[in-house]
Amino acid sequence: MKAQSEQIRGQVARVLSDREVALNIGREQNVEVGMLFDIMVPDDLEITDPCTGDSLGRIDRVKAKTRVKVSRVEDKFCIARTYRMERVNVGGADVLPRLRGELDLPRWITHVERIKTHEIPSDGLTESERYVATGDPVLQVPDDHTNLSDAFVDILEGQRGAVR
Repeated sequence: MKAQSEQIRGQVARVLSDREVALNIGREQNVEVGMLFDIMVPDDLEITDPCTGDSLGRIDRVKAKTRVKVSRVEDKFCIARTYRMERVNVGGADVLPRLRGELDLPRWITHVERIKTHEIPSDGLTESERYVATGDPVLQVPDDHTNLSDAFVDILEGQRGAVR
């Protein structure tokens, strides 16, 4: 990927599925396959001077709803999808013994993160803020903010084909 002097900004143009979105940025804005974007909470915060009450300016909210990776680029838009893996208990943790006196043990599976969630957020976002919608702002994630799990997912997807 080419070095960027400024982060690319855009918006969700359309939610395509629980894993994919179309963004209103593409080749014309130097978007490339593999770039990462955070889908942000659409609010910005006004900063006021505590002494005078005067507005000092506005900043983007720093919390992201989710992170997506660009999988296809056209001239005026791109397609991006979730890619991070998460481990979820789909088994039991029941404390009530079965007839034979056994306990239901947890059963863990790993799957690709989904865009929408009904789980209680642990990042301070309200439930309504967690939903991705057309018009939500997106912000490019600089290359130095990726981690080893991203590389692992790339390897995994290369071995298994694209996870849907």
